Amino acid sequence: MNERAEYEAYMRDEWLLFAGDISRQQESARVVADIEVQRVLDVGCGGGQEMIPFLTGGATCVGIDITHDSGLFAERMFTAHYPGQPAHFATAAAEQLPFTSAAFDVVLCRVAIPYTDNRAALSEIARVLRPDGVLLLKTHHLRYYIRKFTDGIRKRSPLFSLHALRVLVSGTIFHITGRQPRGGLLVRESFMTEWLLKQELPRAGLTLDGELPVSDPLAPSYRIVKRRASA
Repeated sequence: MNERAEYEAYMRDEWLLFAGDISRQQESARVVADIEVQRVLDVGCGGGQEMIPFLTGGATCVGIDITHDSGLFAERMFTAHYPGQPAHFATAAAEQLPFTSAAFDVVLCRVAIPYTDNRAALSEIARVLRPDGVLLLKTHHLRYYIRKFTDGIRKRSPLFSLHALRVLVSGTIFHITGRQPRGGLLVRESFMTEWLLKQELPRAGLTLDGELPVSDPLAPSYRIVKRRASA
């Protein structure tokens, strides 16, 4: 199986797993039940399955991913399982979203932020999110890459461990200096902690509202709110 086929098989498994888990869908809708949700954006959408509970709830949903094949796969899955529903897909980067300001009530970003310019991506997400809108963010914690590093050693996969080590170093530099490495021997990919979120979110006019109950210790999920501008 080639790399493209493997990626599509992975997306299909994830899509069907979420589509068949009603409790996960209900939890996604519950955490934004206090606001009116008509327009939803999924940043780094992959197959777009995280939009299902909002789509079935009557919202118009848009998924963007830097990988064009992801959008094509998502379109096929939604056409097959939710024909006629308002789900749309485009190829775009989180750092430069092709939407007008305040266009969405909810933004989803599930484990895409580690691979972006964090500051630029959060700024763009905040721009397209309406005042009092909600960002549901899932990211990789420090613990994720420590686990990946030790798994590489245990499985005798040195490249696996080397990548994790590079991210650990890059993420540590980001936490200490406030500057995300961008190349060279290091990588832009970074882990995120609640401490760093509390430093970065206010820059974009966002406020951490809390960690979600279903959060994974290796990949925690947060509810984040866009503050209204003071009069």
